[in-house]
Amino acid sequence: MLLTGITAAMLITPLAAVSTPAPSAYAAVTTSAQSKEAVKQGDLLLKRLNVYKNTVSMGNIDEINELYDGLTKQLSIVEKAIGKVSGLSNRNMLLSKYAVPAKKEIERTIYEVSQLRLLSTILIGLDEDDYYAYDTDMAKLERMKKRASAIKEAGGYKALPASINLDLRKAESFAAGYNLSYYDYWVDESTGAEPDIDEADLYYDDLTRYVKQTEMKIGQVADKAYRTSLLQEFVAPAKVTVERTKYEISQLRLMNRVSELIDAGNIEEAKTQFSKLEGLKTRAAAIKEAGGYEPLAKAIRDELLAYETDLKAVLEGK
Repeated sequence: MLLTGITAAMLITPLAAVSTPAPSAYAAVTTSAQSKEAVKQGDLLLKRLNVYKNTVSMGNIDEINELYDGLTKQLSIVEKAIGKVSGLSNRNMLLSKYAVPAKKEIERTIYEVSQLRLLSTILIGLDEDDYYAYDTDMAKLERMKKRASAIKEAGGYKALPASINLDLRKAESFAAGYNLSYYDYWVDESTGAEPDIDEADLYYDDLTRYVKQTEMKIGQVADKAYRTSLLQEFVAPAKVTVERTKYEISQLRLMNRVSELIDAGNIEEAKTQFSKLEGLKTRAAAIKEAGGYEPLAKAIRDELLAYETDLKAVLEGK
């Protein structure tokens, strides 16, 4: 969780008594020095806070992100400095003047900054890790979006500029499209340049699932031109891949089912299911002609035909 530098409450302990010839004078000097340090650090915090609030009002999430850690770090310094000040009322006064306003602004923006950073993590993960847990982090992002709304409602905070949410939803939809492009590539390659129908079958369901997810996330973007751009870049080619391959994938899955029925000794049901194969083959040819799609690799067609021939021979008792 990206809540660095923020404490839920201040742990304040009284200063230890010190044995000295003039305790009251010493305490006064110590308290004065500690108060001055707390005020000094508090004033630095307020300066940072003012810059941060102005940046938030301008609605640039990248610039907000750049300032966020500096603000939370200074808040932590201030809290520690205030903790050394004598007197509960003095500490409360300093906390109210310095820490509370900063905490409110941090709380108002924390989940937007967290979303941006998580989206960056997602894009890096997709680039660098073949086994990246994309679904896990996207689910985390959804939780952050809900918390962002809930915390503003609970705290009565002023809504952030609309441009912040727009930029986050653009980044989210791009990340979804980028993930989709990998599955599009894998299915396309395994039915074309590097034919392997089993490999295509392995990725096909995720491809169709991510087409739907990407369309949904693109639909959240309040920018028609950007939506159109992402749909053309990511969704349109993936849908072509789905259309080109779906009936061959269906043929493979049907024949796998027939093979299972044969192994189970259910020959009549196997024959019933096998009779559906011709319809899938007809639709595979028709959809490619209607859409102007390239046929799948010859090796794929040959493999499916060989599988069909073997099953037919078993069902006919040859």
